[in-house]
Amino acid sequence: MNIVSKRFLSYLLDMFIIFVILFLIKQFLPVNNYEIELNNLNQLYIEKKIDSTIYLNQFESITHNIDKQNFAINLFGAFLIIISFIIIPFLTKGQTIGQKLFKIKIKKKNLSIKDLSGRAVVINGLGYLLFMFIILFTATNQIYFILINLLGFFQIIVVIINAFMVLYYKEGIADKITNTRIEEIK
Repeated sequence: MNIVSKRFLSYLLDMFIIFVILFLIKQFLPVNNYEIELNNLNQLYIEKKIDSTIYLNQFESITHNIDKQNFAINLFGAFLIIISFIIIPFLTKGQTIGQKLFKIKIKKKNLSIKDLSGRAVVINGLGYLLFMFIILFTATNQIYFILINLLGFFQIIVVIINAFMVLYYKEGIADKITNTRIEEIK
């Protein structure tokens, strides 16, 4: 298996672990009433009982409230990203759990918390979550909805560009920004 495949699979494994932990924790939390409200709103729109303007206004408000109610789980998600992509690689001298399994590592002469944090902010969603936390309780429903969707779109584009850079140039955006590289361990 080549290093690009190993990078991709290790990233998927690391993110899968985080998502499974969050999913399992969410199963023990009470049902978010706003999620029920969102389902009802979607049903009204599908049945054409409300128009798109009413739907969008209510959708903005409900999704903002869902994110407010999910603040603790999202904060825990950020904590898991920090553990998985900053603390564990720092303690293991450059390896996440997935990278350890696929025998690759982040390489830099003096790999620092700052380097690992930069990588996590750029491609692991930490930047997205930090920005969301900043605007969650300060922005209006509409501004929050617009900014969070633009940021989400931007995060997806960054991950896609990063994947293509790794595929064709063997270095991704985070590698360039932090002056690190991913190497195979022999």
